[in-house]
Amino acid sequence: MFSANNDQNSTYRFLKGFIKNISFIVLCCVWLSLTACGGKEDEQAASSEEEPKTKIESLVEKATSNDIAAEIQSNKEKWLSHDITEYQIEMQKICFCVPDAVRLMIFEIANNEIHAVRYADTGDEVDPSHYNQYNTVEGLFLLVEEALAKNPADISIAYDKEYGYIKELSIDYQVNIADDETTIIASNMKPYK
Repeated sequence: MFSANNDQNSTYRFLKGFIKNISFIVLCCVWLSLTACGGKEDEQAASSEEEPKTKIESLVEKATSNDIAAEIQSNKEKWLSHDITEYQIEMQKICFCVPDAVRLMIFEIANNEIHAVRYADTGDEVDPSHYNQYNTVEGLFLLVEEALAKNPADISIAYDKEYGYIKELSIDYQVNIADDETTIIASNMKPYK
């Protein structure tokens, strides 16, 4: 009986020592990984990496609102030169909006006014509240002009090469505010005449 108790004590001491050693190794690994990730050398390396980016970014010239305004005016004149007053165009708004507002819509325009708006997938008529900010080619140009007056953080515009209408418009009014971004995609413009 004495020897069985002795075996239990030696097993207990072995396991106690083993756990103590494993705990020490785990703590050392954790300490090493923390010091490796957050040491002063890494901070210096990170700050030296940021400096060139800042210098490069300061050399990049962004388009000014005057450049954008001139580009808008040029494309608006191109659109107007075609004298298209009756057409069909597909538009889709991409935003954090109600689902019906972001569905692809087909606009039918007659005499530069909305004649009908229906969903592309079902043909159902669209509630006007879902497209009040954009509705015609002229409406998109007006939306850009209004956005520029608010001095947005970022604006990006793509134009149709042949007709000059706005094919894609992305506006971010303030960088630090989520869900204020809007993108509108216009495509498949078909003049009736």
